[in-house]
Amino acid sequence: MESMIPSTTPRAHAREVAPGLSQALVLPLPPSVNTYWRKSPRGMYITKSGVDFRKQVAEIVAERSALKFGTSRLFMAVRLCMRDRRASDLDNRMKALCDALEHAGVFDDDEQIDELVIVRGPIVKGGECYVVISERETT
Repeated sequence: MESMIPSTTPRAHAREVAPGLSQALVLPLPPSVNTYWRKSPRGMYITKSGVDFRKQVAEIVAERSALKFGTSRLFMAVRLCMRDRRASDLDNRMKALCDALEHAGVFDDDEQIDELVIVRGPIVKGGECYVVISERETT
């Protein structure tokens, strides 16, 4: 599983998904869901750190000419490299990541992810997130 997650910055140039292709991206560490959403008298909203993360992901996706999976059923593997040794729940970061990838157009809706693998990587100054997405084989 570790081999599915890149150790270097990938260079993806394809635009549309052909069967069997995967997309690998190196992204900033997603904010925790505890700091991504806030509640106000008008309802829920995404915080500044959440909006900034979305913008960064959209820029990286555009810069890399990342694959667009449309409505395909997906497999996603994620390695989260925290910025320090403080306790951090891996699953608290997934909603921000999935929302940002959806917002950037990598897939139409995060409900398309049928298989999700999350691993904790080494401590990295500033934190990083390695993502591999591929179309899931349908039977």
